[in-house]
Amino acid sequence: MNNKTPMIVGGLLLVGLIAFFAVYQAANQDWSLKYEEEGKAPYDLKIMRAILDEQYTLQPTTDRVTKTLSREADKAQGTTYVYVGNEPKYTEDEAWHLRQYVSAGGEAFIITNEIPDSLGQFLFYAEDCGSFTDWMGRNLGVEGGQVYAGFTHPSISGELYSFEPSEFDYNVNWNYWRYIPEQVFCNEGDRTYPIAKLGEFTDNREDSKQANYTNFVRLKVGEGYFYFHTNPIMFTNYYLDGDSLAANYARNVFAHASNNQLIWDRESVNLPKVEGKKRARPSGPPPKPLQYIFSRTALRWSWYLLLGLSLTYILFRGKRRQRRVPIRSSNRNTSLEFVETIGTLYFQQQDHKGIINKQMHLFLGHIRQRYHLVTRDLDEKLIDRIVVRARVDRTIVQDIFNQYFKLKPVLDSPNRKVAVEVLNNFYLLIERFHKAEEENKFEKTN
Repeated sequence: MNNKTPMIVGGLLLVGLIAFFAVYQAANQDWSLKYEEEGKAPYDLKIMRAILDEQYTLQPTTDRVTKTLSREADKAQGTTYVYVGNEPKYTEDEAWHLRQYVSAGGEAFIITNEIPDSLGQFLFYAEDCGSFTDWMGRNLGVEGGQVYAGFTHPSISGELYSFEPSEFDYNVNWNYWRYIPEQVFCNEGDRTYPIAKLGEFTDNREDSKQANYTNFVRLKVGEGYFYFHTNPIMFTNYYLDGDSLAANYARNVFAHASNNQLIWDRESVNLPKVEGKKRARPSGPPPKPLQYIFSRTALRWSWYLLLGLSLTYILFRGKRRQRRVPIRSSNRNTSLEFVETIGTLYFQQQDHKGIINKQMHLFLGHIRQRYHLVTRDLDEKLIDRIVVRARVDRTIVQDIFNQYFKLKPVLDSPNRKVAVEVLNNFYLLIERFHKAEEENKFEKTN
């Protein structure tokens, strides 16, 4: 078999996987439950906003409810407060302010998956049907399959509206269709704030005449009403885009409002900022390193593809492919051979003057390199510095310079020659300097 065959097969398999996920996976969409008013993602509210703009006077606000809503009857009446999204973050003061706004004659539509404790403690009392936390049960819901929603009002009770989770984010972003349990409706005649069922859903179309789960209720508080709907996802772009039935369902929900002016709250998604106060540490265990990646479909499959590609590379490209490097012998120091060759060349040519110049040049180079002295001017100052740095007798250095200056006219004359005895004497002077250096070095180390 050709060595490249496994690599080709692995590459074709990888291309096939990429093509499969490109065709059968969702487009590059953000499937998180943000419920942004002008957002275009599947679970945002841009289409819902457009539907409300057609039928109502919509007034979005970024102020907290204490600044937006009035507790005076003449200002509260004729207005409807709207919140759509995840659990609103009301402080106790804001929840009490909202209750007083409704009591003064306003209306509040709160479409959220969980009614906040700060508001529930003012609307649901233990003497009515048990404590608020008991009946809410947190995360109470029907597992997220297809459901059929409807209304209890006779004029719109004949139609059922189908809602089915997306196949691309199933069991990723949300798992349950939330509902309000039946024990909430006990003591209907003796409750502090009367409660009424407005909408229900069932997970069995065959049993549609007896819908099992209540997801839309109304509470009478003072002169106004609270409306609670437990499935904000039904109002998102994913269901309203091109689905006239789902759009009719949203219109029928807001048709319960008796006012034309809607105040859309965009600020209660987060708690109010408190200046000078440190942010509280989150409770519960810290998130796992890959928790966010596995919570997003696109990131999860990208992670799987990355692991598959890495494994393919290890299997087919991990082994060594470079040719074996031959062993080469270490380099020999040929400096001595070079010196011998050059010396032989000068000796054969009987160029004694050239050898003297080379010796003086090497001597001055040694002085520059070892003692860091400038040898541009060959004078008494240089001699003094060499004596001090090298710690040798002055006569040794002086003899070298005197002999060189004595030979300088002969060295500069092209017609004059230098005897071999003169060359040997000059060499011995420089050799004596080097021996004195070595002796001085030995004395310093001891």
